[in-house]
Amino acid sequence: MNAKMRASSFAVFGALSNYGIGALREAFVEQVHAAIPRLVLHLHDEDSSVRLACRNTLRQVFPLMEIEGLLALLNTSSFLSDHRSDYEDFLRDIAKQFTQHLLSRVDTYMASTVQAFDAPWPIIQANAMYLCSSMLSLSDNQHILADYHTQVFGMLVGQMSRSPDAVVRATCSAALGLLLKSSNSCSWRAVHLDRLDTTIRNHDTAESNNKLATTQ
Repeated sequence: MNAKMRASSFAVFGALSNYGIGALREAFVEQVHAAIPRLVLHLHDEDSSVRLACRNTLRQVFPLMEIEGLLALLNTSSFLSDHRSDYEDFLRDIAKQFTQHLLSRVDTYMASTVQAFDAPWPIIQANAMYLCSSMLSLSDNQHILADYHTQVFGMLVGQMSRSPDAVVRATCSAALGLLLKSSNSCSWRAVHLDRLDTTIRNHDTAESNNKLATTQ
């Protein structure tokens, strides 16, 4: 899907929020929850028109969710900024809102976001990695941690060593840092650090072998 189509799709969804009232409200709010992860991920799309469409649509749909913390985020500099560091601040802030006020939705948010690890755009892959790690680092729900912590950690380690895109590798490193520093990750930390160390050693060995083969 090209940038124009992505921007139009997000904008149309925002316009539909005008009909999320009365008898249709509950059904539309369910659609909002289904769309929220993708809206958040494309808020830092590579295309400025897509970013603007997502920003406007979030302004339209957040009021329907009736969570004051989400509404407050709409006025923050991190929401309005196009800088990567500000966007990552926003992801941590919205992950906090999700884990505090929408705990019953975090499972579906995580599932949708993990799917975006395979998105055709490296920047969206990176965004998904950081959002997943932010939610996991802030969640104390054992069901969520058991279902996703090891899976996400493994995907981050793999992408950090294999991805050709600098933004993906850098975000993997930052996301791994969130998981390893989280107090909720204590029971996973030892095995994860061992796995990370093994992956780094294997990657270094492969690079050394490639260099040796090149010189022969």
